[in-house]
Amino acid sequence: MNLEISGIPLTWILAGILPILFYLYYIRPLSLFKKMGVPGPRPWPVIGDFFGQMIRGFWAPDYQVQMMRQYGEVYGVFSGSNPVLMVSDPEMLREIFVKQFHKFSRRNPESMTLRTTPQGRYLINLSGEDWKNVRTTLTPAFSSGKLKLMLEQLNRCANILAEKVGESAKTGKPFKARELTGGFTMDAIASTAFGTEIDSQGNPEDPFVIHGKQGLKFDFKNPVVWLFICFPKIMKPILEAINWDFFPKKSYKFFESVFDQLMAMRHHGGIERVDFMQLMANAHKEKEEDKEDMGEVKVQGQRKALTKADVVSNGILFFLAGYDTTSLTMAYTMYNLALNQEAQDNVIREVDDVMEGKDDIDNEALGQLTYLEMCIMETLRLYPPGANVMTRCCVEDAVVNGLSIPKGMTILVPIQGIHYDPERWPEPKKFIPERFTKEEREKRNPFHWLPFGAGPRNCIGMRLAMMEAKIGLAKVFMKYRILPCAETQVPLKIKKHEVFPAAEDGVMLKATPRDKSEN
Repeated sequence: MNLEISGIPLTWILAGILPILFYLYYIRPLSLFKKMGVPGPRPWPVIGDFFGQMIRGFWAPDYQVQMMRQYGEVYGVFSGSNPVLMVSDPEMLREIFVKQFHKFSRRNPESMTLRTTPQGRYLINLSGEDWKNVRTTLTPAFSSGKLKLMLEQLNRCANILAEKVGESAKTGKPFKARELTGGFTMDAIASTAFGTEIDSQGNPEDPFVIHGKQGLKFDFKNPVVWLFICFPKIMKPILEAINWDFFPKKSYKFFESVFDQLMAMRHHGGIERVDFMQLMANAHKEKEEDKEDMGEVKVQGQRKALTKADVVSNGILFFLAGYDTTSLTMAYTMYNLALNQEAQDNVIREVDDVMEGKDDIDNEALGQLTYLEMCIMETLRLYPPGANVMTRCCVEDAVVNGLSIPKGMTILVPIQGIHYDPERWPEPKKFIPERFTKEEREKRNPFHWLPFGAGPRNCIGMRLAMMEAKIGLAKVFMKYRILPCAETQVPLKIKKHEVFPAAEDGVMLKATPRDKSEN
């Protein structure tokens, strides 16, 4: 049957309409940045810079610096069909992250955020009043008072890390730093977040370890991922309808069962333990005077009881955000200190002075390990632990430093480019902890160092991550010196397509017992 309208076959009409629709939806939007007066590379219809992103991967500091030099500190690109404004200008960043935060309060566009479980309930994916309330409810769980109560657990996990390094020192064989620090952070998160004791450093086949690591795998070969990136407005309602989530359902059910068991045991046994699952479950009951200034723009939200899905989802988020990031930072700090023995000498002297007469690292000692902290901060500059960028979404029309930014525009901050910019960091590829002395930090623009983000949506677990890294590393350097070996890769080659900056051949090092004269 040949359908016709006024004598014209319908197929001919469609053939004429489809190119027009293609132009309206996929060609015309590509002129957006030109209209805004913003430079940038020429995009392809539909895919934008998609293939370029695939080739470059997540780890591309040199490319980011090159783009900043070619197009300036503000330029435009397209991720699939989504326009993205790349911003590295520090004054614009201050406006976006702090002064005009209310206009850039979302991390990602609504079209790129699935309202599924657990992803849809992650703190980083919430927006509006929902985000404010959950952030306000969770913030006291990360206060210095609550973190102090976790010192015993972290010291216990760090003792095992030091023992594992000691086993390598006894045999003289190299060790994979990332594997050892990964075991430490896995044990630390299991204890501090989920209130359960595991020995991932001795038993890597523990179900907690297996299910936790499942969530860290991102399958780039999955066509659903690419369809979602290229056609989010089409795929989002479909994926939400079938409750398809990036985190495996089997692993979510495992963590949900862990939560149920822990809460049941504590309810029937009257057990109260300090861990984030318990703190999140009870967060809305915190007294007002227990609130603490977290050193950020104040978030005006309400404390509300969290649902089980909120508690379990954000427990998973703390695991995903804290496991790889902290373990890699620790491994790379060891690597940097192995290649810079003078800096390691400074760390060892500081640890000896601070820990004299002590076995465990208490809150006072943490505050005194300033040089070790400088080494960690410089490592975070060289290997920022998140993905290659930080995002915000404009939720209403805004004017920032004279540039009109329309509602819905995605803002992307090239963190690697900023951290490797020679104009901000002379000799950017060199490990120089002294960049982070108190005096140097006061002279430098705070938006030149962004491993934990900035403003009200900065990393809520920043202080816990620093505390973990300092305790774990201090315990190691109390007894051992870390050295390069024949298998140590210099310089490190980072895998391009890993979300976190993982070394291609691992981080191979060796340890030797400290010389008695050093004690």
